[in-house]
Amino acid sequence: MNAIFHIFRKEITDAMRDRRTLAMVLLSSLLILPIMLLVISEIVSQSETQEEKRRVLAANIEQAPSLENFILRQGYQIEKAPEGYEEKLRNKEVTQPVLLISENFEDTLSQGKKGTLEIVYDTSNKQAEFGLRPLKRILGAYADERSVLNLSMRGVSAEILQTVEIKERHLSRPNERKVTLTAFLPLVMIMAIVVGGMFDAIDTTAGERERGSLEPLMMNPMSGWQMVMGKWSAVMTVCVLVVILTVLSFFPSQWLIRSDALRAEFQFGVKDALKFLIVLLPLAASLSAMQVAISLTCKSFKEAQVRNQMFSLLVTMVPFMLTVNPGKEPKWFEWTPVLAQNLMMNQVLKGEAVGIVPIAIAFGVCIAITIASLGYVAKRLRSVVIA
Repeated sequence: MNAIFHIFRKEITDAMRDRRTLAMVLLSSLLILPIMLLVISEIVSQSETQEEKRRVLAANIEQAPSLENFILRQGYQIEKAPEGYEEKLRNKEVTQPVLLISENFEDTLSQGKKGTLEIVYDTSNKQAEFGLRPLKRILGAYADERSVLNLSMRGVSAEILQTVEIKERHLSRPNERKVTLTAFLPLVMIMAIVVGGMFDAIDTTAGERERGSLEPLMMNPMSGWQMVMGKWSAVMTVCVLVVILTVLSFFPSQWLIRSDALRAEFQFGVKDALKFLIVLLPLAASLSAMQVAISLTCKSFKEAQVRNQMFSLLVTMVPFMLTVNPGKEPKWFEWTPVLAQNLMMNQVLKGEAVGIVPIAIAFGVCIAITIASLGYVAKRLRSVVIA
């Protein structure tokens, strides 16, 4: 145990000396989530603001008095579109879509023909694009009202055309939370784990091999397992610290959310944080061991960095399997590292109970991966250094 502790202390000391890299990793783990939530909440807030404006920019509104009356009855205000509104939409001077009414619109409707309403916007003008949904909704309601009035004038009840009534019944649990925009959070946690221990794993293996400091270390009277356990413990400690800081960053992140809808959706408490740690810490241990194993066979820091970046890309791509397997997840998902943790974190965000069996399976798989990776490193350590 003394040998393991001495190696652990040496590696932790070396990691702390590289303050620039350590500060970058720790600060990124603290800032990445607040920044992402701030950006998303800003986008959602802009969308909500467009709906709350209750204002319609219109051109040729005098051609449609019935439409003007309908819009006003819905509690909206009508403003005349400025001159050159197309160019101003492109330049983002106008931040709402413009409703363009065709000539003789009202006369066309009175003759039983179809009138044309055109919504003008620019896809590069995101603020104007946010106003599309409320404008389409109010125009759709106007079209429905006109259809009912036309049928009534001809003595036909609109209910005759509606022979089927469709209702929705949502089978949600009382304490279940809605998770849409916050579904990306598990991916952020996976990325934090992968990046958190990567640089330390590279430095403690390929970095020392490149500097020539690994060979003198091998001359000490200790077994391969003792050396590996000491190095892996240091890497895992840094990785676990990154995980804890990232989970803790969830709490101040909630203060930055501007959107009321997103704030109601993202409810993260102390119990949720503890569940996240239970799910993520075994994964952090196993991924750290795999990064040490990957870096061991590399002769230079740069080579190890490239291989670990490819490994990181592969790990972060695994959760996307959930998008191509909608519905009930297959049982083998529970046995797949990263994918199982992603599923359990989503359950926590939804407010659902995480089963003991999935946690036990994920824990056992992570232990198996850790032992296999460390065993490989312990077996290959001396041969790799000599080579």
